[in-house]
Amino acid sequence: MRAFVPVGLVVFVTCGCSNGDAPKPAADAPAHVDAPRPEGELTTVKLSPQAVKRLGLETVVVKTESAAATRSLGGEVMVPDGRLVTVTAPVAGTVSAGAGLQPGVRVTRGARLMTLIPLASSDREQSIEARRAVEAARAEAEAARLRLQRLEQLLKDGAASVRTVEEARAQSQINDAALNAARERLAAIQQGPVGSQGELGITAPLDGMIQSISAAAGQTVAASAPLLQIAQVSTLWVRIPVFAGDLDQIDATQPVAVTRLGGAKALIVARRVTAPLKADPTAASVDVYYELSATGLALRPGERVMVEVPLKTTERGLVVPDAAVLYDIHGDAWLYEDLGSNAYARRRVQIARHAGDRAVVARGIAEGAKVVTAGAAELFGTEFGAGH
Repeated sequence: MRAFVPVGLVVFVTCGCSNGDAPKPAADAPAHVDAPRPEGELTTVKLSPQAVKRLGLETVVVKTESAAATRSLGGEVMVPDGRLVTVTAPVAGTVSAGAGLQPGVRVTRGARLMTLIPLASSDREQSIEARRAVEAARAEAEAARLRLQRLEQLLKDGAASVRTVEEARAQSQINDAALNAARERLAAIQQGPVGSQGELGITAPLDGMIQSISAAAGQTVAASAPLLQIAQVSTLWVRIPVFAGDLDQIDATQPVAVTRLGGAKALIVARRVTAPLKADPTAASVDVYYELSATGLALRPGERVMVEVPLKTTERGLVVPDAAVLYDIHGDAWLYEDLGSNAYARRRVQIARHAGDRAVVARGIAEGAKVVTAGAAELFGTEFGAGH
């Protein structure tokens, strides 16, 4: 006898099994990258043998070596002592500023910056007196010359003595000498800072940049009053406060690497200079000074910077020549690795420190790799189409 099964029950069981086994639709990914490629595969340059020879490429092997240990310290950019000059008024007078004179303007030595009209007229009277003396000496010299000509003619006619002619000739020579002296005195006054109206020209004592202006046009100032400050910024110093107990650990014979705070990591080299002995007893620090060899970072006096100071001790690390390290516009460091067959890959690296003319690499390149030293900059230009 067959068992009776309701049709509705069969349908319910079948539907329940079917819903449990059906796969769920996959959710759409929020992002998708077509044909992803590592950064290293995007920066490979392949050259012909002739191009390698023309660029003069040379390579070295990355090795683990001992390099001078360094310490990062804060420093302050400053104008060297004696190169920040305050220009003062030589006499009391009224200031007349030159056109375009403002802080930040570069000036050259001897350029006129201001005009000072003295309250006293002695300088003007000297110029007037010198011109009067020239005219008087010229008139006397002309009169002596004419008298000598008349006496010489009378001597030929037998109406004058030889002695009289000789005395006239001597007097003419004396008057000519007086005229020459008066002309030289007038020229010296005209070449000096005093103008035709007695005004004094205030000129720049050195090449530099105007840091501040203390007197405005139309202002009356006293003698020795400050007018402006000029700083020679072509060469700057970096002052580094060092803890007195660490001073003997610094290798003073080695240059330091200077970088700006944050942003780009491009560096410039500074070398130790002889400077005044200064210290801060409150901070138990002494000041050491380094001279910047370039101004590629456009550093400003008073700016704070980071300085990598080499020590006398050494540490081991992956070492490459500084010439092999390139910096892009963002301050990132790169090396070109020789892949063989005239192929070169640009590798992003992180520089841990600099030791003399060598750089210690923290990451980005493996030991034993061959990197380009001579010609690295030319290879960088070849990759981006600059000059090749």
